[in-house]
Amino acid sequence: MTRIRSGAGLAIAAILFAACSGSTATPAPASQAPASAAAPSGAAPSTAPSAAAGTPKDGGSLVVAIPGDISSTDSAFIQDSNSSTVSNQVIEGLVATKPGTTGEIVPALAKSWTVSPDGLTYTFTLQDGVKFHDGTDFNADAVCYNYNRWNNFTGALASPDYSYYYAAVFGGYGKDSNLASCTATSPTEVAIVLKHPYSSFLLSQTITSFGINSPTALKALDADNPDPTKSGYNTGAKGAMVGTGPFMFKEYTANDHITVVKNPNYWNKAGVAHLDTVIFKPISDQTATLNALQSGDIQLAMNLNPTDLSTVQADTKLQAIDRGESCNLFHLGMNETHKPFDNEKIREAVAYAINKQALIDTFYGGQAKAAITWMPAGGLYAKDEALPEYNVDKAKALIAESGVPADQLTFDFWYPSNVSRPYMPDPKGIFQAISSDLEAVGFTPNPQTKPWKEGYLKEEATGKYPMWLIGWTCDWAGPDNFLDTAFFNYQGGKPSPEFAYTNDALNKTMKDAEAATDDATAKTLWEKAQDMIRADMPTVPIVNSTPPAAAAAFVKGFVGSGNLTEILNSVWLDQ
Repeated sequence: MTRIRSGAGLAIAAILFAACSGSTATPAPASQAPASAAAPSGAAPSTAPSAAAGTPKDGGSLVVAIPGDISSTDSAFIQDSNSSTVSNQVIEGLVATKPGTTGEIVPALAKSWTVSPDGLTYTFTLQDGVKFHDGTDFNADAVCYNYNRWNNFTGALASPDYSYYYAAVFGGYGKDSNLASCTATSPTEVAIVLKHPYSSFLLSQTITSFGINSPTALKALDADNPDPTKSGYNTGAKGAMVGTGPFMFKEYTANDHITVVKNPNYWNKAGVAHLDTVIFKPISDQTATLNALQSGDIQLAMNLNPTDLSTVQADTKLQAIDRGESCNLFHLGMNETHKPFDNEKIREAVAYAINKQALIDTFYGGQAKAAITWMPAGGLYAKDEALPEYNVDKAKALIAESGVPADQLTFDFWYPSNVSRPYMPDPKGIFQAISSDLEAVGFTPNPQTKPWKEGYLKEEATGKYPMWLIGWTCDWAGPDNFLDTAFFNYQGGKPSPEFAYTNDALNKTMKDAEAATDDATAKTLWEKAQDMIRADMPTVPIVNSTPPAAAAAFVKGFVGSGNLTEILNSVWLDQ
């Protein structure tokens, strides 16, 4: 999803080693944000200085194109950037990342925090006098209501197609979870206790899925219905998506629009929104997105076809938006429970079969580079794994060595429809190009497609596809967010069903890396983890892209970020 403006590794490394003891001067677990932090009254992550000269003007409505419909209005179930783009305007967590970064942690609903010397207890002091949009008091009980709710998910609620992030970050639910307890020690203080140290705990809590929702609203709209499709809180009924943010949820019409409105009573007075209304419109066709931007039907496009960037730059009525360096990975998914991908040589053959440079030249308009590992090339501890380069003869030789007969080289190959992704601007075109590459070496891929929201994400996450197109935009720029959280995590002691990649030694190495207390140890372990993944080639990394966005020239104050966590309360219209 969720997912550094200039140099991912350098920016994040500068802030990640702070003390578990509560001192900001001592070294801390790798990927750990400051162990204690405080902000002046009113400081908040969604507050950002205007990105353009001039005095901000209040008022007006902004129409924003997102590249597909949202999947949920319950932040606990959100795992796609379309939904998080909307939810981030409304729902806030205890901590957040500073606008324009993916690694600089700042206070949000918690104004300060400390971490115990053993790295297990996080004590948060909460902002005072905050209310949810429905008038419910925000306090320690509300925080623990949310954390305990997530930890107690069962059945469909605990499946990867819904609360993926909770299991990925905490390792499971209930007794399998790394959450030992959440305790309201006073109305304005919360103690969250982990069973095992997790150095990226604070960073992980900045993402959409750990936003704090109104307990009153959750109960009123049956948020914990065993069938989430029958929960009004999940499906966008009136009264859903109730948080504490600078905007309030107003309405949702599936596949048409989502409207949020200014919260005039926002607790952070320095961060009150300038805009009165923001309307998000799902537009999956990128030609239509550009046309709508040029005609004025929309004023901000969160996703633009890279090949259209030059058109935007040549139009004085428009502006391109800088999001900094890449913080994503597009890769070809393979699931080892499906033949022939249980064979390591077949997976390696697939990697040699793909002409990555041709994909970059055709679909990315110079806004991508071939991946070198299973995370962004500039990410913390990223290692060049000398991945297979395009070689038809090598691919054919590996197929022959695999022993898999030609009649068993047929499989279903899936791509999403009704969507474009920052790392995958033209799913169908990219699918067709990769299919041709695979056919050229002897594979027979059967084309299959399903809408992104209506089935694709849920089915690929639960292991139903043999091969498919998928990617990840970082929530934070650490290696764990890609290698563990996104791809190869274990849940309840078992591999995530998405890729079904079983490697107990890798899982242990990643957990050791996440608990490392110094940079040198963390670096060694994360590089070892990448070597282990390279030896098995469970998926094929393809590109790291720099997803462009664009806006009308009169849109001011937008702060872009590589992880697409972009809050619109700083935006104003110079009309």
